[in-house]
Amino acid sequence: MSAEQILQALRSAGKKLIFAESITGGLLVDAFVSIPGASDVVLGSEVTYASELKVALLGVDEDVLAEKGAVSPEVAIAMAQGVCAVGQASLDLEAGQVVAVSTTGNAGPEGNPVGLVFVAITDGKKTKVHRLELTGDRNEIRRETVEQAISLLREHLGI
Repeated sequence: MSAEQILQALRSAGKKLIFAESITGGLLVDAFVSIPGASDVVLGSEVTYASELKVALLGVDEDVLAEKGAVSPEVAIAMAQGVCAVGQASLDLEAGQVVAVSTTGNAGPEGNPVGLVFVAITDGKKTKVHRLELTGDRNEIRRETVEQAISLLREHLGI
């Protein structure tokens, strides 16, 4: 299912979509906002490449970052939950009305195993994190993360 189909499903359900991106650096939201009419569903994206911004903008716990590292399921979940809360508060919406997707990982050249990525999805009620082990160069890993995140979002939404 394409990003356009996901937007239509969320539109029909009266839900909003928001992102917290690290490894994808804005590529994930771009896959959605390049579609005409996306503005009635997509709230935006926080690109928090630096750990300090994950803390300041998304409320990720500094201790979790220090203990688990930025490329971890715990940080992916905290990023998704943090940006979901921002979306809910900004529009005075309840849990379940905003779907949030976060991406964190390592596209190289060093650090955690190159290609290790975590994608978390939450609506404030149900949260799931997915571990991906991708191959390729930096740009291939980032593009594949976007494709996988869209697929995982479709599965999460049951559409």
